[in-house]
Amino acid sequence: MAITSKFSLLCDEVRVEINGKLWIIGVYTPDMAVPQLPFVVPILTFVFWLDGKIPGNYQFNAKLMHLESGAVITQAMGAFGLAKPGTGLAPIRLVGVQFSQAGAYTLSLKIQDEPEILHQFSVLLFAPVMQGIPGMPQIGG
Repeated sequence: MAITSKFSLLCDEVRVEINGKLWIIGVYTPDMAVPQLPFVVPILTFVFWLDGKIPGNYQFNAKLMHLESGAVITQAMGAFGLAKPGTGLAPIRLVGVQFSQAGAYTLSLKIQDEPEILHQFSVLLFAPVMQGIPGMPQIGG
């Protein structure tokens, strides 16, 4: 295997500063709570930390599925490069992802002839509490 997964995370967005530092914004830990269904997430990013033995450009295909129904929510394809052997980052940015049902989901990442890499999470229907967040100080009176 030329590429293996070290770990992955799900967040809203990843941005790269001029100096190369990453901003990982809106991390889900690990599940996503939504106030209603259907629900559209404007930007959803899966970040894979990969260990690559061979530098080069790698093609990938990704598929987001609802596990219980087998419904494919969205798909993506693209490429990423590893400049040298070692750890590399492969963010997969999906736009306008619509979740129609709660439950378990998986993003399947297939990099060329490598074994499939999976990131699993759940979408939970959650009505926000208007009184504030437990454990956070309340402002006002």
